[in-house]
Amino acid sequence: MPKKRAPSRLSRNVTPGGARRQDVRPRRRPARVPPARAASAPAGPGGGAPDAPSLLTQIIDHIPHMIFVKDAETLTFVRFNRAGERLLGYSQDELLGKSDYDFFPKQEADFFTAKDRQVLQQGQVVDIAEEPIETKTKGSRILHTKKVPIFGADGKPTYLLGISEDITEQKSIKHAEQRRAFMLELQQFALCELAKHEAIYTGDLDRAFQALTEMGSRVLGVERTSIWLLDDEGSSLRLMDLFEQSPRGHSAGQILTARDYPIYFQALLQEEYAIAAHHAATDRRTRDFADSYLAPLGIGAMLDAPIRLNGKVVGVLCNEHVGGSRMWTPEEAHFAGSLTTFITLAMEAHQRNESDRALRLAKEAAEVASRAKSEFLASMSHEIRTPMNAIIGMADLLWETQLTPEQRKYLRIFRRAGGTLLNLINDILDLSKVETGHLELESLDFDLNEVIDKAIEILAMRANEKGLELACHLAPDVPCALIGDPTRLSQIFINLIGNALKFTEKGSVIVRVANEPDGGRPGAIRFSVTDTGIGIPPEKQEIIFESFTQAHASTSRQYGGTGLGLAISKHLAERMNGRIWVESTVGQGSTFHCTVTLGVQTRPGQPKPASPINLTGVRTLVVDDHPTNLLILRETLAAWGAVVTEADSGEAALAELQRAGGSERPYELLLLDARMPGMNGFEVVEAVKNAPFGNGLTIIMLTSDHWADDIARTYDLGLGGYLIKPIRRADLFQTIGIALGRTKGPAPEPIPAPPPASVRPLRILLVEDSPDNQLLIRSYLKQTDHRLDVADHGAIALEKFKNGHYDVVLMDMQMPVMDGYTATRAIRKWERDQDLPATQIIALTALALKEEAVKIFEAGCNTHITKPVKKSTLLDILQAYKGRAA
Repeated sequence: MPKKRAPSRLSRNVTPGGARRQDVRPRRRPARVPPARAASAPAGPGGGAPDAPSLLTQIIDHIPHMIFVKDAETLTFVRFNRAGERLLGYSQDELLGKSDYDFFPKQEADFFTAKDRQVLQQGQVVDIAEEPIETKTKGSRILHTKKVPIFGADGKPTYLLGISEDITEQKSIKHAEQRRAFMLELQQFALCELAKHEAIYTGDLDRAFQALTEMGSRVLGVERTSIWLLDDEGSSLRLMDLFEQSPRGHSAGQILTARDYPIYFQALLQEEYAIAAHHAATDRRTRDFADSYLAPLGIGAMLDAPIRLNGKVVGVLCNEHVGGSRMWTPEEAHFAGSLTTFITLAMEAHQRNESDRALRLAKEAAEVASRAKSEFLASMSHEIRTPMNAIIGMADLLWETQLTPEQRKYLRIFRRAGGTLLNLINDILDLSKVETGHLELESLDFDLNEVIDKAIEILAMRANEKGLELACHLAPDVPCALIGDPTRLSQIFINLIGNALKFTEKGSVIVRVANEPDGGRPGAIRFSVTDTGIGIPPEKQEIIFESFTQAHASTSRQYGGTGLGLAISKHLAERMNGRIWVESTVGQGSTFHCTVTLGVQTRPGQPKPASPINLTGVRTLVVDDHPTNLLILRETLAAWGAVVTEADSGEAALAELQRAGGSERPYELLLLDARMPGMNGFEVVEAVKNAPFGNGLTIIMLTSDHWADDIARTYDLGLGGYLIKPIRRADLFQTIGIALGRTKGPAPEPIPAPPPASVRPLRILLVEDSPDNQLLIRSYLKQTDHRLDVADHGAIALEKFKNGHYDVVLMDMQMPVMDGYTATRAIRKWERDQDLPATQIIALTALALKEEAVKIFEAGCNTHITKPVKKSTLLDILQAYKGRAA
């Protein structure tokens, strides 16, 4: 008779949870597949513990995941646990001896069989992350399945063990979360689109109402969305517009009376927020409609938001879900409320249309809208910056105290988040200035090198924290003495480089500055920022320059940001007679190009500035695995007279040093990257120090903030110095000069001379309504000898000023009772009436718009400090005034 196969014990080859052992091999004793299921747990000999097969059966049956065993040849089921029976809806008797084709659709069965064959052929575990399956009683389910072969004594698979976890609910929850996020984005997009709809602001109610009902129906996914307005007595509702998905179209004219539906009318007038009737037929507020309105139309749920005009309910926006009940989410209710805001805006515009017609009204409405937007932004900027002033200021004060490393880490995150919020506020204000034509560019002399260095310096830490290579190559023929707006140019740099850093997880961000080939005149410059990040699809490469737009729907959640930076940069570039565009490949990275046309400083007779250091004839070896860094260092050092050779690895550097060591002119200076593939910089140093060609060689290490221990090792090895990437030209020539003994280090700070005996402390009046900001300014001045009085608003400040004597007034401009503008004008009038000299009044303001600055100076302020107030800024200004105190 042929020898039967001996399957291995399932309990020996599979660990709990379905994980396969590293070496699944047959045992000496041939295993058998345990019986299908023991009716009970029989005791062992003498009434002791149950025997092994029975115990294994109990264990498997109590595992909550489906476990099954198939014959390796026939792929028929030979074992199922209770969890599997419950999941599939079949009993073990129905399952045993059958294959997948007996229970599942052919497409599913083919998939299961293919995976089974893969497991048996490869002899390895196969992990199927998602496996759709049709069950007998539970419908469609999604399983996470692991399949593992069971080997017999001959080393061949005899059985296949499967463990399946039902992840349907997990997938459902994840899908719900994704849908919620999608709906929020969709709602935000819809509101932005409505905000641009002309009909809402011109008062064209027919077009506005149709746009709003269509948008509400689409975004909320309801069959019917309608707008109803109350008559003057509030006794009836007239249908102004109804949009129905099927048949798709608009209608109007129906009337509902309070006499027929008293409870609903009462609820509408009393509800502060939307009426969310999840089951409209039984909800107390909407059941009036059950027979005459809801049932004939098949409406199961209603989401009704009251429309308010001048603080009074004037109508309702009704969203009707056809079918069963529906649980309205808070986000949906909020969106419905937002739609009513646009209805109110349209009705307000319509009311204005009734008094002033045609072109005059359109112009007036545009002016009102622009002014309202500016005032709103100025007000909101102040309201946000006031608490931010306290938050960031207190964080700065806390930074100056003794902190543990963990506390300092948390505080660093805290300060960075505050800075991010301020940047967002500034971006929104800049966008508003662009849209309203209030953004003005300055025309100043500036040094392009300084602008680039400062921008790189600001972003260097972020690059180092992510382990990214950040470098900037400025072509030698680019003019650096330029005329333009250095602040706005720096803003473009920071936006483009910051954007690249945000969307790059590994690799590099390289900035290149060159003359624009098609510029046709000096001062036409192109800036290119190349990253190795996620890339941008071709169809998204235009829209990313629009406001509040990003390339990927999930971008703002994963990477943060609002999509304003590129839009603002585009406007700034165009104002500088340039443009901005992108070249990108998904998964490989992007290159953002920006051109600007600036003025070039012309000063006849002024000699060209000499090189900051003379390296004429100094043989220098530059070692870095990044070609851009090599290019930057080579061009810079060559411009200073050095004879430069490059090496792209530690091994190549050693070979070159050894070759030159035997010549008449060995290398004098070695600039060495600390972190390179293969042999790193410190390994090169160790080899050089033990070699004869290392004598007389000055070594400067190129390192990064991300590797603080590199700097410590540089000192320990007695090297000539270190440079932190990205390398600034000023740092490069100073470090080389000190290392070679050709320049001196920075001079120590001079000891400040003691103040003249006649200079007395300032008497300061702080006018600020926020207790937190009062405490902040007190804390700033705590270690000074200035004397501080506080007034909670302008009226108190005016009385204190009349009855006291102050050298400086710190005046918040937006306060209750009496604001800073009124208080300043009153102080100036009183000074004139009393024939007194003008006291220094410093405005504390958000300074959102240019008009605000004009308003501040017209009120009588001498200068201003922008919120959030920095300690150093305040103390510097007070120090300047201190010498003037009588």
